Amino acid sequence: MNKSVLFVTAVSRLLARLGGVLILVSAFLVSLDVVFRNLFKLAIFESFELTGYGIALATVFGLAWSLVTKAHIRIEVLYNMLGVKPRAYLDICALAALSVVAAVLAYYGALVVFDNFELGARSNTTLHVPLAIPQGLWLVGLVWFAVCAVVLLVVAVHAVLRGRHQEVQEMFGIATVSEEVEASMDGTGIQVAPRPGRASCAPIARAGA
Repeated sequence: MNKSVLFVTAVSRLLARLGGVLILVSAFLVSLDVVFRNLFKLAIFESFELTGYGIALATVFGLAWSLVTKAHIRIEVLYNMLGVKPRAYLDICALAALSVVAAVLAYYGALVVFDNFELGARSNTTLHVPLAIPQGLWLVGLVWFAVCAVVLLVVAVHAVLRGRHQEVQEMFGIATVSEEVEASMDGTGIQVAPRPGRASCAPIARAGA
């Protein structure tokens, strides 16, 4: 696989894991808040505000990982009817459109962050959090998403120019049934392999069997 793709995949995986940690921390804060409110009539964790930041960051930190793992939803009605070359061109169009959208999100996100930084805006809560801090982290996720989209687009265009249309489909195309089944089985200890003559997979081994 292209080194640049490996790099963006590694960084995206790290951010996605960080997003998962934020979700766990958010759940822990909410649990503590519920316990303290019911037992001690205290609200000291400000879970409502902090979990809002956590969920927002977890969302943007997962965008790039969803892109490199082909988890984003794409319409495949016509895609599956075409050959390898037309699919490669459609994959490039999809990446180009996504790059534009991601860049626009990052641009307007940056405007929001810089405006709040200049104004010294703070949250209207007892924590008085400077909004530029959580929004700045949120912007990092958006910018990285845009960077990933552009990198994948450049790699895909380069592959097509060199006539490697099948490689584009395998790396950036819509996930096949086999890939989706394999992803769903990941971590379960069950290995899958395609059945002869079919596009689906069947379990072939179970851990410890």
